[in-house]
Amino acid sequence: MKKFLSLLVALVMAVSIFAAPTAIFADTNTPGAKVMPDHITLTWTQDPMTTQTITWRTDTTVNSGKVQYGKDSALKDAKTVDEKARKFTSDLGDMNIHSVTLTELEPGTKYYYKVGDGTNWSDIHTFTTEAKDTNSFKFLIFGDSQSGVATDPQYGPWKTTIQNSFKANPDAKFFVNVGDLVEIGQMYAHWNNWFDAAKGVIDTIPEMPVQGNHETYQSKNYDSAKPKDFVNQFVVPQNGPDSLKGQTYSFDYGNAHIVMLDSQEDEEEPVAGDILEAQKVWLDKDLSSTNKTWKIVFFHKTPYYNKATRSNEQIKAAFQPIFDKYHVDIVFNGHDHGYSRTYPINNDQYVNSPAKGTVYVVTGRSGNKYYPDLSQKVWDAFFYDPQDQPNYIVADVNGNTLTIKAVKQDGTLIDTYSITKNSDGTETDSPKTIVPTKFNATMLTIYGNMLQQPIIPANPKQINGKWYVPARAFMQYLGSNVDWNDNGTINLTYGKIKADIAINSTAAKLNGKDLTISDQIVLDKGLTWISADDLKTLFGFSYKYDSNTNMLMFVK
Repeated sequence: MKKFLSLLVALVMAVSIFAAPTAIFADTNTPGAKVMPDHITLTWTQDPMTTQTITWRTDTTVNSGKVQYGKDSALKDAKTVDEKARKFTSDLGDMNIHSVTLTELEPGTKYYYKVGDGTNWSDIHTFTTEAKDTNSFKFLIFGDSQSGVATDPQYGPWKTTIQNSFKANPDAKFFVNVGDLVEIGQMYAHWNNWFDAAKGVIDTIPEMPVQGNHETYQSKNYDSAKPKDFVNQFVVPQNGPDSLKGQTYSFDYGNAHIVMLDSQEDEEEPVAGDILEAQKVWLDKDLSSTNKTWKIVFFHKTPYYNKATRSNEQIKAAFQPIFDKYHVDIVFNGHDHGYSRTYPINNDQYVNSPAKGTVYVVTGRSGNKYYPDLSQKVWDAFFYDPQDQPNYIVADVNGNTLTIKAVKQDGTLIDTYSITKNSDGTETDSPKTIVPTKFNATMLTIYGNMLQQPIIPANPKQINGKWYVPARAFMQYLGSNVDWNDNGTINLTYGKIKADIAINSTAAKLNGKDLTISDQIVLDKGLTWISADDLKTLFGFSYKYDSNTNMLMFVK
């Protein structure tokens, strides 16, 4: 991720030009906490049928708190639970975090509650426990809600999205943010405005969040650390790997098993080690232990992405074999700010039924930031670029049918897709999956984009049993070119990498250093051909040939 930081900052600056006017929110120079409770948040740490976790904050003069709750709207016969605050230090100063888990609740019951210190009380809010034998329920999913600019904590678009979505779906049981809730996870002005925008929803239905890479950032310089602000504010099940408590977890609701993973390997590796490896063992055990009808997984970074030149192959390699092993039904991701839905995929290949593979959904954006370089990839059955306005997803479980609807902020429908598990073990989907037919000619794809250039041929071919691609077509897609030098060499440049390759030889220079490549450049019919193996050696591109579609696919 960091290697794309300069590009990202430039894009964010461009996006900010088109952003909505800055709304007036909390003071960005103080923590904003007072004796009156705020940031009241519902989550679950235990069984949603019989428990409810409630978290809030105050200033540091309030060292203990109380929750009063009951079935009566006036709380006449309310029960009281006491708690002891814990201090939390943000970049704006200290505050106290309070959290209580109510237990021995009745399933399927609406409760009224308020939080405070015995003198200073919040308004009365409500929550509803999960009913027994639930197999029909609805929840909301939000892509990245961040502001897009470190120095401008703009969460007006997020406020409109979450408020509109809950108004349209008041029967939703909980909601999920798929990472990058805020632009800078450890600049508290962003959290103040994010929580303010979510009031009325986050204190009524639980938020079960996923961490994104922006939750790790400490300052406007986008330097990374553990996501302490995120972990301290969202009290979630502590059933993940020991090193990732509060970041990786799972829970059940109704007939669904839901898993939240941490995909921030690039950002967290220096401070937390190999988090992907740590999660693989846990994930295998977790999925093997459930017998729920639906297996649903969330994590931030996209194994099947929309961006022009950004992939997450290490994440795919870590998690996908486990998804395939236990037949995860659907995976939701964020990160790319586009909405897309893949064909069912197993072992990184399209399959013709959701019974045989997993559908991967990139959830779009619920906040201010969008990208100008998104596109439909070869694995996408559906794609939409939400530049005009943010969006959200409504997930509706109805027994053996799971339906997702992507909806614009204003209520306009973008996409509907459903999977039904039949009694005979088969699965049907709507729209019905129709996988792409096999191409007659081998097609070249780079980062999931198929090259179809009528002027410069882009079809790969095999020479002596090895794959070769037209060098000019490949490099032009990357924004570079192929230049002939007077000394009988050709020059290929990609980013900071400059390769000079001799004709009729395996001698080359890489950034001025001598290198021997495996295959000679081939000149044929006016084109310069370079081997796939040498593209890997020179520029780090891996490749694979997909015989089902007749595509030669490159990614880095």
